[in-house]
Amino acid sequence: MKRIAAWITLLALLGMLAGCSKQGSAQTETSAQAETEAQSSGESEPQADEGAETEGETAAEEMPEPVNLRVAYHPNFGGNNLYITAEKNGFFEEEGLIVEPVKFTAGPQEVAAMVAGDVDIGYIGHGATFLAVQRQVNVFLTEFLGNGDEILTYKDSGITSLEDLKGKTIATAPGTSGETVLNLALEKAGLTSDDVNIVNMDAAGMVAAIVGKKVDACTLWPPQTTEVRKAMGEDNIVSLATIGDFRDQFAFPGHWVVTPKFMDENPDIMVRFSRAMLKAMDYRKEHPEETAENVAEFIDAPLDSVMEEMNRIDMFDADYCYQVMTDGTAAQWYDALQNLYVKDGSVEKTVPVEEWFCPEFVKEAYESMKN
Repeated sequence: MKRIAAWITLLALLGMLAGCSKQGSAQTETSAQAETEAQSSGESEPQADEGAETEGETAAEEMPEPVNLRVAYHPNFGGNNLYITAEKNGFFEEEGLIVEPVKFTAGPQEVAAMVAGDVDIGYIGHGATFLAVQRQVNVFLTEFLGNGDEILTYKDSGITSLEDLKGKTIATAPGTSGETVLNLALEKAGLTSDDVNIVNMDAAGMVAAIVGKKVDACTLWPPQTTEVRKAMGEDNIVSLATIGDFRDQFAFPGHWVVTPKFMDENPDIMVRFSRAMLKAMDYRKEHPEETAENVAEFIDAPLDSVMEEMNRIDMFDADYCYQVMTDGTAAQWYDALQNLYVKDGSVEKTVPVEEWFCPEFVKEAYESMKN
């Protein structure tokens, strides 16, 4: 039975790699053919120049052709720590990538910009991953699991449990991880969206609304949860639910996405970007405080709030990223999520995970680092 299970896992992974990658094998064959032709054509150079030529070829191989990339980030720890780590430590530069960061505060707007061609690659949280199920983007690199989203209220709201939300006004940002935790919490309490008054706001708007007591509750994530606690006082805040409360049912990954068009047209760039990010994963594992300081400086945020968010996510290193992305674990996470999206109405139906979860670039990047 163990052999059968192993073969099933292997076949599933091969299916993912085949489903997402249209150019990988063709590119390898083309490179091999070009190398063979180069070796068979032309006369041998004099022996004295051979060493210099080899040295020049090696230098050329080590310096990939420079490419400009517009990369979307979010102004919180989860949304940019891997980017800023790769940038600060020269990992993009090693791959010949010149990255222009572009700030977004929510996934749906970011994905719209990507589809329009204004952004090449970007980070999104799990809340906007339904857009991958809709085939607008593909997930190609999973970097952490989140625990930070919360439903917050204040002591004199009269709300002490999820059931008390009935008839109350709740602020949330549609298409975000905050909306996901709200839907899960309402279901747990035996409520639906019809039982509450939901108002849509961005993160900054929700902070102002809950601090001003204009709403009864809100769904937020760090660093905004820290802002609310500082403004109202920890003793005055009631956390009704966190996304970690539902970890036994779902995993909530943070990841990097790209449009199918950009991915298919730029497989080499995808591998180079993935390799830079894998290097950044290992660096942040060894230097967590430095990573938090760089993020705080980059987004101009208090270091303590950045540290709080960092401590609320389960960060991957390169080894674990490779493992979960190639052994079927992450595919199971995403399949469970898309069923959740169908349930809450974000998408009409599920599609095969291998159509939008594409681990082949991480696989190639990781194996090139280890060989």
